[in-house]
Amino acid sequence: MLNVRKLLAVMALIAPLAQAATPVTLYKSPTCGCCEEYVKYLQANGFDVKAINSDDMNRIKETNHVGNLGSCHTALINGYVVEGHVPVAAILKVLKQRPKIVGISVPGMTTNSPGMGEMKPGTLKVYEIAAKESSNPKVFSIE
Repeated sequence: MLNVRKLLAVMALIAPLAQAATPVTLYKSPTCGCCEEYVKYLQANGFDVKAINSDDMNRIKETNHVGNLGSCHTALINGYVVEGHVPVAAILKVLKQRPKIVGISVPGMTTNSPGMGEMKPGTLKVYEIAAKESSNPKVFSIE
């Protein structure tokens, strides 16, 4: 027979962990395999991902002010846009520091990024998505 006190103690430890997962809404093409890999990457790093297939990614990017920093998928996380294969370290920094930007992006489909093959930490440029689009976007420092 289960000891009720032990069960309650275990539940008390697990409950905060279950609530700690940061929700993510990720829009992607229904046929994109690397987007699925990125979803798995986010989930493995503690995010609660709701993936939504869309046949109109251009509209989603326009609505979220991605501009010339586009990639294959667009994620919305706690008020920020996360465009493309952005490393979790950059996402966590944004969520902790709460800078006054629209979001962050790894434009294109860089082969050494999360979900695109072997990751090489420190080799990706993550850019800020500013409220006003710039032809020279600012690099978002992960360190």
